[in-house]
Amino acid sequence: MRRLAGFVVTPLVLAGLLAAQRSEAPKEVIPSAVSNSIGAVQPRISPDGQTIAVSYDGAIWTVPRVGGVMTRRTHDVGFDIEPVWSPDGEHIAYVNSPRFGAGDLRIITKTGQSVEVPKRIEVLGTIAFQKIEWLPGDRILGVLRVEGQTSGLGWVNWKTGETKTLAPSPQWGRYAASADGQSVAFTTTLDQPGQQTGNDGISADMWRVSINGGEPEKLFRFPSRVHDLCWSADNSGLFVVSELGGGQAHNDIWHVPLRDSLQRMRKRTLGQGDEDRPSVSRDGRWLVFTDNQRGPTSVIARDLADEADRVVKVERFEFARPTGRFKVATTDQGKPTTVRLSVTQVDGKFTAPPGVLYRTLNDVGHFYCEGAAEWSLPAGKYRVRAFHGLEFRPLSREIDIAADQTTDVKLEVERWAELPMRGWHSGENHIHANYGYGQWYNSPATMLTQCAGEGIGVNNFVVANSDTDGIFDREHFRGRIDPISTDQTLLYWNQEFRSTIWGHMTLVNLKQLVEPIMTGFKETTNPWDIPTNGDIADRTHWQGGHVNYTHVAQNPEDPYQNPYTGKGIPVDVALGKIDTLDLNASYAGTVVLWHKLLNCGFRLPASAGTDVFLNRVVSRLPGGDRVYVKIDGPLDYAKWIDGLSAGRSFVTNGPMLEFSVGPHQLGDTIQLDSAKEFAVLAKARSHFPMAKVEVIYNGEVVASVPVSENKQEASWEKPIKLDRSGWLALRASGPGNVDHPVGSLDAHTSPIYVRVAGSPQGSRADAEYFLKWIDRLSLALRLRDRIPNDELRKHVQNQLEAARAVYLKIAESGR
Repeated sequence: MRRLAGFVVTPLVLAGLLAAQRSEAPKEVIPSAVSNSIGAVQPRISPDGQTIAVSYDGAIWTVPRVGGVMTRRTHDVGFDIEPVWSPDGEHIAYVNSPRFGAGDLRIITKTGQSVEVPKRIEVLGTIAFQKIEWLPGDRILGVLRVEGQTSGLGWVNWKTGETKTLAPSPQWGRYAASADGQSVAFTTTLDQPGQQTGNDGISADMWRVSINGGEPEKLFRFPSRVHDLCWSADNSGLFVVSELGGGQAHNDIWHVPLRDSLQRMRKRTLGQGDEDRPSVSRDGRWLVFTDNQRGPTSVIARDLADEADRVVKVERFEFARPTGRFKVATTDQGKPTTVRLSVTQVDGKFTAPPGVLYRTLNDVGHFYCEGAAEWSLPAGKYRVRAFHGLEFRPLSREIDIAADQTTDVKLEVERWAELPMRGWHSGENHIHANYGYGQWYNSPATMLTQCAGEGIGVNNFVVANSDTDGIFDREHFRGRIDPISTDQTLLYWNQEFRSTIWGHMTLVNLKQLVEPIMTGFKETTNPWDIPTNGDIADRTHWQGGHVNYTHVAQNPEDPYQNPYTGKGIPVDVALGKIDTLDLNASYAGTVVLWHKLLNCGFRLPASAGTDVFLNRVVSRLPGGDRVYVKIDGPLDYAKWIDGLSAGRSFVTNGPMLEFSVGPHQLGDTIQLDSAKEFAVLAKARSHFPMAKVEVIYNGEVVASVPVSENKQEASWEKPIKLDRSGWLALRASGPGNVDHPVGSLDAHTSPIYVRVAGSPQGSRADAEYFLKWIDRLSLALRLRDRIPNDELRKHVQNQLEAARAVYLKIAESGR
């Protein structure tokens, strides 16, 4: 056996690589449990109702409506999505995208032969929606850009390049062509620029416009979000996807007639998961859609004659290419371990086993391999990459998959940072398992796989709304650690409290959910700006919970100026309501604001929360940013929360930091009668190159730590004179890397606090900055006028005035 730096090549692999033996091509029979839900998305039924086109594994495939063999029709680089049939059923148009989003229009015959598109046509789509429609006369409908010219929602003749704009591009809009191809239905929302989505209402206006143009006709106002739609075959109504209905947060398909729409509309699906992406056959008999109650999507064919649903079972894949088998084992110190695995054919497609929750990060597809996997794939050269979180080195290897052979690979991940062994345990506070327009449905089991694969110790998932009354993941809340947790991977469903004016907070270590779940969303049960975030923080603390502001600020030039900024932060910090705040999401914008708060003398440790949406194919990683907390003994949730609150922590997306001032550690307060020198120890290590490592004193760089020649280490131990009250911290930064999950490198410790001669720290300039901030917030609250009575208005005003008094005192005594 020959071992190459974590990559084991067995004799079976060598046989495949050298093509020394040939045997009958393996015939993959997909297990029944998987064949029901392989994870195909965006189904479109052919005009004759016999065949369904789908996107799967980044390619376009077709499968008989009755199930059976699914055949791959596209093979080029990129992710092929959003298939649509030509009216005669002889061709399929689709979007070839580098990242499972916007991309170029491509056309193939129904058997997979490529058809030249004379001019470049880009499909831009709307947010999370790149759907296209094929109209009569070689016209493709969508939100398009043709030879650099954006046309809004309209059509292009793909043969001649002729274009026609039908409506301005609806940012969150959805659209569909009528069955006869003569008109287009599209939605617009009530959302306004500069405001959070849902702030101005959750309804969607449905419009109809002729494909020849003209003034759109408003059909009706649907009383919730619309996530997709298609026309009935007789053009008398629409199938609409929405989470409408009480507090449920799962997508259902409604049928909405064009006449007496709201009175006669009817819910056509109802389930634990999401039913999505409806498509109707030309004769009106078959309704095809996806259902994700099993986790990955199933394709469902409903016979509208008898309302019977039939799962389109995939019994076997036909790749239209010679195939081999890939068998992989992933280990850590010889023991099976879950890793994030990417397997991509050179000049070809990403591939994954059927039935896994595959995703894309930037332009790389991946899935989580639970120690072992085996599946069929086209023969050829592949790049295999394995990741296991920030503490392990990424692996990258090229292998050859030989036709009619099984290639057996063992990948051993290698640890470079031994933080848990030294009492530093990672975690994060803002993971959405299921949240808005996603393809998959996550359970505790699938969340355990993903978080173990990223090597995260403490995983705080959040129950939350998006824009409506629908509350995602309420069904998973236990008020304690989920029993599926392991000693190394703790799962706890907590809560994100979302206000459209005060900002968003993650509430962790909850025994009960804190009601209401959100405030300030018009047309919901909680349209008011009350209770305030400070009130919610109190209710959290009553039950021993921990309060953290999340995605704090995005604009370093003016942190206030963004709809998702935590505008209530200066108020709630001044009143002692907040335990920590997240530095990540927009590190540059948040750190500016955080330093100003620290300069006012507040004790405010750092935390991290990625705000990832793990039911979506396109998603960032859980724990891509994380906070390391120092505790005594093995990983323990309660101790971790205590250490987080105490500030014995640092936030990072790569560099690992070590910082002390004399005997004092992160979170300590140094009490001095007068100025004194202390030996400062500052260290940073990173698998990826760092550019800067800096010691910060009251927001100013007081020492630049020399970085090693390979840019992966930095160490500095010298005295610093502490002559004024304040705080010290260490930070590191560096450029991005293709194998780094979240862009540029950033890391920052929580502070060590300093108090000299009993004098509190106070920055006059920063206190005055927050006084102006509160003035802006007060004006915004008055203009919104969403506090329902004088008593509650007085309550809010008292909180603002109490915070203002704190900053006035700091400004008067500060320097």
